[in-house]
Amino acid sequence: MTAPAETYDRRWSPVLETVRADALDCFQANLAVLADQHGGAGTHLALGAPLRFDLEPGPRVASSMPYRLAAAQELLGLRVTRRWDGVDGARLRALVAETGPLYVIADAHRLAWTPYAGRRHTEHTFLLSTSDTVVDAYHDETPWGSCRPGVWRLSPAEMDAMLPAVSALRFNTEPVAHQPDVLAANARAMADAIPAIDAYLSADHGEGLVLDIWLLGRSRLLHGAWLARNDQPSPEVDEHAQAWLTLASKSYVAWRRSRTGTPPAAVLDDLGRLLHEDAAIATRLAARHTARAAVLAAIQEVLRVDEPTARTATTLRELPNYNSFRLVEIIERVEARLAVALHDDDLTPQTLQDIDALCATFARRAAE
Repeated sequence: MTAPAETYDRRWSPVLETVRADALDCFQANLAVLADQHGGAGTHLALGAPLRFDLEPGPRVASSMPYRLAAAQELLGLRVTRRWDGVDGARLRALVAETGPLYVIADAHRLAWTPYAGRRHTEHTFLLSTSDTVVDAYHDETPWGSCRPGVWRLSPAEMDAMLPAVSALRFNTEPVAHQPDVLAANARAMADAIPAIDAYLSADHGEGLVLDIWLLGRSRLLHGAWLARNDQPSPEVDEHAQAWLTLASKSYVAWRRSRTGTPPAAVLDDLGRLLHEDAAIATRLAARHTARAAVLAAIQEVLRVDEPTARTATTLRELPNYNSFRLVEIIERVEARLAVALHDDDLTPQTLQDIDALCATFARRAAE
């Protein structure tokens, strides 16, 4: 099967350059392109806001098409308005001429621009932009070569050969409901998931475990990217995501070398450790966010400064109206808001001067 010619598209290629495709699966990647094409670069990172351990029957880490479409509607405002099933290449070309870009679900075994062509049957997605232009943002490594985001031109004959029967979806973009306290919701969800995590770890797993770990690693990578976009970068989350990706490689190598198909105990041990650390990190992130909000609110009230001034300050001394009496009042207000009390050994010179240090100290006490 001959691969079609890759090309540059003025509309879609710039979007592909900024999508975090390395943190998305093949269903999410092209939903992300639609989101960014409508809302601008980085819009798709909202898919990384939730930190979850959701399961589907198997048990398997949730990643089905219905699950991904529900998340796209909730987090990106992408709502399916029409769906056509069992359409061929000719019908698909006619549809895209009528409706504009379509999200297509097909068998990767027939998609000549992917390494899966002629080798593996697996559900895959792409965007049909015009009657001859395919956009695919998927990014991964396979035994037969690399998948990388790109745009390809297809002749009618090529499209007819590749797409004998596919599904096509048309989306509308709607406003997304504001979600306050995302980090607190993540902490609650991960704490509630502990029994499911323990049950999952004791279940029988085959090849599907490798995919589950890969999915979890990408979701944690995406969460870190979302935090950074929302002015809450977390080196801890980024390092944790890399640990997930390392385990994904380790589990794949172990599976390929295994004669029994049973995951080695070391892989399961690492998996359990990372899943429980997910819950601990979610708790710490929520505590840090809550503590910082409380500290900044107290600074604004006590020193009578506006929110941008408080948010951009590095030290307390650089703020107007500051003195040691006001510092005591700031600390007491935050203690009351968070229902915690700082200890004498918390009141270091750095904590009493540096706003980030003060926030971190309160976060530590709040997480206890």
